[in-house]
This record gives sequence, structure tokens and C-alpha cells, in this order.
Amino acid sequence: MSFLTLITIALIISLASVMAYKKYVSNKIALNRSNAWPEVLDLIIASLQSGASISESLSAIGKVGPAFVREPFLVFSTKIESGERFEAALNYLKEEFADPITDQLFEALYFASMFGSRNSIKVLRELSEYVSSDLALRGEIQIRFGWIRNSANLAAVAPWLLFLILRTQENARNAYAQPAGQTIIILGVLTTFLAYLWMQKIAKLPKSKRLFTLEMSSNE
Repeated sequence: MSFLTLITIALIISLASVMAYKKYVSNKIALNRSNAWPEVLDLIIASLQSGASISESLSAIGKVGPAFVREPFLVFSTKIESGERFEAALNYLKEEFADPITDQLFEALYFASMFGSRNSIKVLRELSEYVSSDLALRGEIQIRFGWIRNSANLAAVAPWLLFLILRTQENARNAYAQPAGQTIIILGVLTTFLAYLWMQKIAKLPKSKRLFTLEMSSNE
């Protein structure tokens, strides 16, 4: 292969590797945060039952909550301690997590703080049960959809395994050393890359839409 062909293939492979790594990290963070919410809800419920205020209950998550969600709650606590309004600090959490589950949680806490509610703990318990069942269902679906991702990986690797086998033959090596052969290799790498991205998109579960996206504000 020519130097230009090798550079082109290396760039495409590097780009694919970087994209795959970033996607993996992003999905890992999102998954860890999602799995943390049942525990967060249980901690908030326990704190409210012990007589703590909503602000105190949320601030406590920054100290005793799951590691993957602590930092935003620590920022929330700092905002409250500095005198920032509860609604503004709650809006920060809402936008920081930007998740349908947390939207429901923070909206419920907002209305409880503004208007009072004897059913707040009951609502949070129901939300906790819903979140747990939803996570379990999504986990099961992810496992069943795993074959699509495996198919994408196999479809991406198989042609290049065949290519390596063909390269062991003298005639094939000479053919791929020609400009036309190198063009075919580059086009093959690009096609494989695009097909892999398409298969990964098909295998991705759709995210729930956020319903509560407006900022919370005081009536004062």
C-alpha cells in the first residue's frame, strides 16, 4: 500500500476509535446516573420522613448519595447556602441532569415546597417504583438488542478478515498495490465505517421525551 493510503486508513480508524470511546464513556455515565435514581429517591424519602426540609434532603444527596450524582447536589447545596432562591437552585439540578425522571422528581418537590402536600412522600414512592421497573425493563431490552450490536461488529470485521486472507496470495497483493486496488480499500473502509454507525443507530433505544422543560419560578 502507498503511504497516502495507509494515512487515510489510519485517520478513519482513529476517528472511529475516538467516536466509539466517547460514545462508550457517555453511555456509561448516563447508565450509572440512571441506575442511581432509585437509591436517590429512597434517600430523599427517608430524609423527608425524618423531618428534614426538601432543601436539606437534596443537599444531603451531595454527601451520602451515589457517587455519580453527588457533584450537582453539592453545587445545589452551595447555591442554597449562598442565599440563592430554592427555585433557581432546583432549576440548576433540573438542567444539569436533563432527564425525564429527574424532571418529575424536581417538579414534585417544587410543588411540595410551594404549595405543601401531604402526599409528597407517596408520590415519591410511586416514582421510585416506576423508575425501578423502567430500569429493569430497559435492561432486559438492552440485552435482547445486544444481538444487533454484535451483528454490527461482525459485519464490520468479517470483510477485513477475508481481505487479510486474500492478501496472503501474491496476485491479490499485486492487485491491491495498484491505484485502483488502493481506491477500493479506502472506499471499503469508509463504507464499513458508515455501515457500522448506521447499525449502531438502529440498535440504540429511543430516549423518553422530557415533558417538564420550563423553568420553575416563584409566584412572588
